[in-house]
Amino acid sequence: MKQYYLRLLAVLLLCMPLSSWADAGSCSIKYNLTGWSFLYKTYKGKGVVQCSNGQSAQVSLTLHGGGLTFGVSDIENAKGKLTGVKSLKDIYGTYFSIDVHAGFARAAEARTLFKGYIAGGGSGVGGGYGLGLTFSGLTIKP
Repeated sequence: MKQYYLRLLAVLLLCMPLSSWADAGSCSIKYNLTGWSFLYKTYKGKGVVQCSNGQSAQVSLTLHGGGLTFGVSDIENAKGKLTGVKSLKDIYGTYFSIDVHAGFARAAEARTLFKGYIAGGGSGVGGGYGLGLTFSGLTIKP
C-alpha cells in the first residue's frame, strides 16, 4: 500500500510542471550545490540560467529546509528546467522545494520546485554521503 502512495506522489510531482504553464516560456538552469543535512538541510551554490527568449544570468542559490535527512554532498553540473517563465526576472525568489537525495561516496539528488505559476525541477550527481527526503525553500538571487 505504501508503494502505491509513493508512486502516486511521484506521478503527481512529475506531471504538475507540464500542465497549464507549458504555453509560457521556459528557462534551463545548470548549477552546483554544496551542503549538509541532519534533520535540517542547508546548501549553497551558484548557477547559470538560460531562457528560451534568449535572456541569461548567473545566479546564486541557497536552500534551507527540513525532513528525514542526513548527509553531506557536493552536487556538480546539475541540470534543471523552470516552466511558466515570462521574463528572466520571474525566476528570482524563493521556491517551495521537495528534495530527495541518496549516496555513499557518489551522491545523487532530485527536486521539484513551485513558486506561483512557475514550476520546475532539477537533478544532479556528485560526491558525498547521505539519504533523505526534505521540504525546503530554494532561493535564487542574481
